[in-house]
Amino acid sequence: MSPKVLARVLYNTFDLPAESPISLHRAVLENYSRFGLIDESYPALIPTLNSSVKGILVGNLSEEQVSRLDEFEGDEYERRTVIVNVEDTGEAVMAQCYIWVDDLKRLSDADWDFEEFMQKRFKQWIEKEMEEIDSSKP
Repeated sequence: MSPKVLARVLYNTFDLPAESPISLHRAVLENYSRFGLIDESYPALIPTLNSSVKGILVGNLSEEQVSRLDEFEGDEYERRTVIVNVEDTGEAVMAQCYIWVDDLKRLSDADWDFEEFMQKRFKQWIEKEMEEIDSSKP
């Protein structure tokens, strides 16, 4: 998950606060692929042999923050325990990752482009997502 998306979901800001205990490390998830979704701006991770996905390992999350992420990801994804390789250290660590469990027919043929998303779609997308989450609260 992008640090900006993470900050928006957890803190309702576009940057993680300086006092946040959250740690971020570049990591690689082996035997998974990331795909775009038809008519959507966000990606899906699915198990795929001999493939890998680069991403961010997020540490020091509270239970409340994990619950907020669960709510944000919704029922299209399932949080599963995986092993990722931290790029800086090469260490393999257990982590939790949101894996696509919805209809595979929704996957596009193309990989999801993070840079394009951040440049062209991020602000509009995250505002819509947060509005939906906030409106569902009692």
